Amino acid sequence: MEYLTLLGKIENLLLSFRAQGINYLSIKYNSNYDSNKIYIHSDENISNKNNFISTINNTNVNRNKKSISEEIPALKNNLSKHNNFNLQLSKKGLLDKNKLLYNLYQNYKSCLNCDLSKTRNKFVFGHGEPDSKIMFIGEGPGEKEDQTGEPFVGRAGKLLTKMINSIGIERQDIYITNIVKCRPPQNRNPFEIEISKCSPILKQQIEIINPKLIVTLGNFPAKTLIPDIQGITKIHGKVFQYGNWKILPTFHPSYLLRNRSSMSLAWQDFKIIPELAF
Repeated sequence: MEYLTLLGKIENLLLSFRAQGINYLSIKYNSNYDSNKIYIHSDENISNKNNFISTINNTNVNRNKKSISEEIPALKNNLSKHNNFNLQLSKKGLLDKNKLLYNLYQNYKSCLNCDLSKTRNKFVFGHGEPDSKIMFIGEGPGEKEDQTGEPFVGRAGKLLTKMINSIGIERQDIYITNIVKCRPPQNRNPFEIEISKCSPILKQQIEIINPKLIVTLGNFPAKTLIPDIQGITKIHGKVFQYGNWKILPTFHPSYLLRNRSSMSLAWQDFKIIPELAF
C-alpha cells in the first residue's frame, strides 16, 4: 500500500475514534509483528458509554494477525452497521483541524497587507494543540518570536509557560497565538490598521480551534475581540462572551515582568482557568 494512502486510512480511523468519544489508544509494540505493517490495539480497560469499544472487540477481526490495512474495512463495516457512521474525512464535523490551520497558514504566510510585512523576519502564525479547550491570545511577536516563527518563546513566553504549568496544564496541550502575526518594530503597540488586517486570520483560528475558553493577554487582544471593553486592570479575571466563546482577560506576561506587584492578581485569574475550560 502506498504511504499516503496508508496515512489517509489511519487518519480516518483515528478521527472516527474521536467522534465516538474515544480520546486514548494503547499503542503496543510486538517484535513478532511485521515491521512493514501498522497494527491497532484498542485498550479494553477504557470505559465508554456508547459501547464503541465493545463493538470493536466483538468483531471477528484478529488483531494479532491483521494489519490496519486489513482491519479498516471490517471496522468501517461494523461502525456503519451499529452506529450509522461514515469514516470519510469529508463528513460534516470531522474536518481535520490540523489541515484547516495549515491551509490558513499557507494562505497568509506571505501576507503583504500592512507595513509590518516589510520589517518582519518570520510570520508567527500560532502554535499548540489544535483541539485544545484553551486558547491564549497575545498582542504580537517579539524579537525571539520573529526569529523562530513561534509565539511566546522569549522571557514573557517562559513566564507564561510557568503560569500555565502552575495550574496543572502543559503548554503543549493549549493553543497560543497573537492578534498580529508579524513583529511591530521595537516591540511597539500594533496600530489599528495592522490589527484590522490580521483580524480575519485570528477569527478563523478561533473558529477552527473552537476552544471552550479564550484567555486574552493584555489590553489589545481583549479590545480586539470586544472593542467597548474596559482596560485590563478593571476587567481581568472576569468572564465575558465573544460569540460562542467565553473570554477571560488577564495581564500580559511582559507587563508582569515589569510590574511584579500584579503577579498575585494574575495568579488569581489563572486559578479559575481549569474550572472554566474543563
